Amino acid sequence: MHRMLAILKDAERRPDLFHWFGPIERSQIESWLRSSGLVIPIDFLELWSQTGGGDLFESETIFRPTSIPSLMPYFVQGDDLAAANDQRTRDGMPKSYFAFHDGLFLSALRLSDQALVTLNDRYEQTAEYASLDEWYLRTLRADFAYRYRLVNAEK
Repeated sequence: MHRMLAILKDAERRPDLFHWFGPIERSQIESWLRSSGLVIPIDFLELWSQTGGGDLFESETIFRPTSIPSLMPYFVQGDDLAAANDQRTRDGMPKSYFAFHDGLFLSALRLSDQALVTLNDRYEQTAEYASLDEWYLRTLRADFAYRYRLVNAEK
């Protein structure tokens, strides 16, 4: 049986904190991945197919897969993966990273091995995570759980 991602559990418990861009058909994501040549961990397929990325807490954005229309009227240009990564690459982020989140810090996929990492403002790696759950629980949830009275998530 497949376990639900911790971020999705929190979104069910506190939907007021998670403003998703809208679900995406898995086949659309897979087609986009093939055309972009991008390889991602399976957890991202689950997250994007159910949510399409979005804004969470007061300051965080998980970018939306590129060229797949959003259902949400407040989707901001630049909140998609291509625009977000183009801008950061122009700003000096090495092409060995693929940013998927921005807010209090920048999060990226290290393309060489699909590890999730956080980067500082000079695009230097500050931490590494083995899964999307580990990344969420040790970063965003750790930063926001007390403020928003999130109950302990089952791992």
